[in-house]
Amino acid sequence: MQQYKPGDRIGGEHTVLKVFGGENQSGMGVVYLVQDRELPIPIVLKTFQRAVSENAKRQFVSEAHAWIKAGAHTNIVQAYWVREIADQLFVAAEYVEPDEEGRNNLTHFLSADQLRPEIILLWAAQFCHGMDYARSKGVLAHRDIKPDNLMINGTGSLKVTDFGLAKSIDLDAAPRQRGWWLFGKKQDVETISKTATGSAMGTLPYMAPEQFIDAKDVDHRADIYSFGIVLSQMVAGNRYPYRIKSDAPDVAAEFFRAHTGRAPLPVESPLMPVISRCLQKEPNRRYATYDVFLSDMSTVARKLQIKLPKAVHIAKEDEELYAQAQSYVALGDKDRALRAIDEYVSKYTENERGWTEKGRIHFERGEYTQGLAATRESLDVNPYNTHAWNNLGILLNRTTAPTTEVRKAFANALHFDPYNTAAMMNLIGPLVLHKEYVAAAALTAKALKLRPDKPLVRQKAEALVKEFLDHKHVAAAEMLLSGWTEARPADTDAWHNLGLISLDKGALDQATQCFKRVNELSPQDNFAVVQLAKLCFQRKKARECLDYCNKLLERGYEPLLAVGLKARVLNFVGGYEQALNFLQPYLDHNPENDALWVVLSEIHEYRNNYDSAIKALQSAKRLLERSKSEHRADNLEFVDQKLKQLSAMN
Repeated sequence: MQQYKPGDRIGGEHTVLKVFGGENQSGMGVVYLVQDRELPIPIVLKTFQRAVSENAKRQFVSEAHAWIKAGAHTNIVQAYWVREIADQLFVAAEYVEPDEEGRNNLTHFLSADQLRPEIILLWAAQFCHGMDYARSKGVLAHRDIKPDNLMINGTGSLKVTDFGLAKSIDLDAAPRQRGWWLFGKKQDVETISKTATGSAMGTLPYMAPEQFIDAKDVDHRADIYSFGIVLSQMVAGNRYPYRIKSDAPDVAAEFFRAHTGRAPLPVESPLMPVISRCLQKEPNRRYATYDVFLSDMSTVARKLQIKLPKAVHIAKEDEELYAQAQSYVALGDKDRALRAIDEYVSKYTENERGWTEKGRIHFERGEYTQGLAATRESLDVNPYNTHAWNNLGILLNRTTAPTTEVRKAFANALHFDPYNTAAMMNLIGPLVLHKEYVAAAALTAKALKLRPDKPLVRQKAEALVKEFLDHKHVAAAEMLLSGWTEARPADTDAWHNLGLISLDKGALDQATQCFKRVNELSPQDNFAVVQLAKLCFQRKKARECLDYCNKLLERGYEPLLAVGLKARVLNFVGGYEQALNFLQPYLDHNPENDALWVVLSEIHEYRNNYDSAIKALQSAKRLLERSKSEHRADNLEFVDQKLKQLSAMN
């Protein structure tokens, strides 16, 4: 099959923007993000990446029609059409754009950490809403519910996607055959399996017991089982609910044994009874309908004082209205964007995304009071939307609201999504304003660890380090730089600044480590070599000090400083005459350099040659008395004190 790349055109109408999956990256499918010349926003085109049989093509078309038939719903990724382009079948679907952290499906959130109960219940309720609606439109079963197929959009709502394995109630069943996998990513386990009695379809870790026997006859209860596994992972910090032998010779058989004969691992959660019922081996012992499933979750939510969203069905033409509002914003036509979104929210007052978008449009128009009102409406519908809380904080910050309110909004955004680096960056301002410098540094370090390559995070970190150092907030600067070097170990500037702070603290070992790292990353950085030469001298690392001094002399950088250090080291390791012979030519060529005379004095003093030491210091004093150096007074004071000491010892 033809493999397209960014910039190519599919059928002359669809320009490829990005490619997801494909050869060596996914199973049998590939997904193209495209811009249709007739549409205001990008869509995705999904297809095979290898040639398939005519029977598989017919099955693909039937299943795509089942997805299209599900129609528009806030909790379903909408499929638009299926057609053949250049002898290749494509299904077109809604594109769920990743958030600022690059996340757009549940897998991304599971891999981060344990989710908050409000978010778990929110997404579980939205799953029920979407799947119940799909069932009402004739989709008997999805048959591949897993985290990759549960998208999370920009307003933090869950949308079920890839009904590519679904079977419509009123479509004839395809002939029994080996199952095939279309759009999933490559995984450690096969996404298809064959049993002796029929065909199995799905992804092994999430397949219901009956799905292993014959996927043709499964119904929505298999999807409830699959979501029970997902729900268990959400409450258990991504831990899989069954014990699986990683070294099992037959992976499919191992998962079959787990799903059919093993009890799920217990989880300390109010949702464990719900999970247990979802994971019953016999379909008739699971939830019979999504309404019953949702009812049990609602009971848990009430006990936890958590508000669950209402089911909202959006008409197809109104989905287009919402898309128009977004596209008008992108085009800079804010008046038409506002008119479109006002019409949308007037029809769907219980839909948070309309209010969220309205708040954003008012912000773009500079209408902060109206933006605040719309964003608060969004949070009234869904008080757990991290993006809306972040937007609220931004809007409050543009008004006369107290900084405590601004701070609370950003803190709430992080409460419901501890990995929202945009909210982290926004919260730093109020923290600094309240002089909570260490807290601001810790938050920035965390953001760097999460998103080390995000430009906004790096820029904020750079500005904060400068501010901390300029105002002598050393502890905060050190904390931030420590996190910075851990998150971005190849940033020479961060190591450099951390090294300077370590020097200022007298932490010589840490300073040495920092400047060695700078030297490794940037061998031509002469400043780092100077610091290492000095540090090795202070720490009595003679051989290393000599090596760094020789580097400076070879490069002609700070040669007299290197000469002074090297002469001292040669003297300390036993080469008195060697030290004098090395130093003398530099003194002959630089007789006006008071520092070299001081070095000569130290060499003589170390060997108890006090007369020669005094003479060398007297030469340094004469030069300093004529000097106009800014350090003249301090250096003269040092020389005078040293002369008194040597005279007393002589």
